[in-house]
Amino acid sequence: MNPHAHIRRRASRRLSITASLLALAVAAQACGAGANAAPPDPTAVVTTLYRDHFAHEQNWDRTYKRQRALFAPDLAALIDADIRAAEANADEIVGLDFDPLTNAQDEMTAFQVGPATRGGASATVGVVVRQDSARTNLRVRLARSDAGWRVTNIHYPEGDLVSILRQLAAGRAPKP
Repeated sequence: MNPHAHIRRRASRRLSITASLLALAVAAQACGAGANAAPPDPTAVVTTLYRDHFAHEQNWDRTYKRQRALFAPDLAALIDADIRAAEANADEIVGLDFDPLTNAQDEMTAFQVGPATRGGASATVGVVVRQDSARTNLRVRLARSDAGWRVTNIHYPEGDLVSILRQLAAGRAPKP
């Protein structure tokens, strides 16, 4: 028996293990695995957002800071502008005066996320929020991007978040 055969087998085994680990890492990266990976489908995005919101006392400002990556860039820009306007006018009510995830000023008692309705690169997910026996039906619109599914708008029984934010921004714009 060759006295160096066990060294070659050990080196070969290490090389095989290293190659396997490298292949797993590449596969995980390709699948989007990681600590900050977005949920893989629109229903999972909405469920993640609402679970986080209800788990943290439904504080919109904190939820948005934690989950900002789940919002599409255009919607995030409108929300960011609204937050900046509110911070610049701390003594007044400026901007959103309700929780956009629940369409309420009061804390809700429960939520239920429905299945997604998909249409190409967009989807709508129904959400029912409850305050005791009162129910409000919301529709969360999402778009698929390279970064995954992102919230583009939230539709309420009487309007939608994007329109409300644009209207508030127009009211803050300097008058000619």
